[in-house]
Amino acid sequence: MKENVYIGLVAALLLVSGVWHLVAPGLTERWMTRAAVVRAAGAALLVLAIPTLVWRGWYFRTLFVALVLSGAWRLCFPQSSIRAQQTLYPRWVHGCLLTGAAVAVWALRP
Repeated sequence: MKENVYIGLVAALLLVSGVWHLVAPGLTERWMTRAAVVRAAGAALLVLAIPTLVWRGWYFRTLFVALVLSGAWRLCFPQSSIRAQQTLYPRWVHGCLLTGAAVAVWALRP
């Protein structure tokens, strides 16, 4: 039961973030170019990864690795994260990636 609630929460957060990137790219760009906001997002991802350590299986280990890598990069190297997202692709692409991740987290759940 706890696992299902957690998975739903992660999927919902990814979906909301992805949709926000798609419908408000200008506002997202303004907020996500601030190092403090990027660091806070990284810290939130790291905190979100903690429950996966309790549960077993490839699904939770994979989710742990993805959340920790993404969170640590944003927390420890916010300027690098900002530059990468500005130069690699536009915000709407990141929105599509986040939305796709939300679908994957939900669809692949154990």
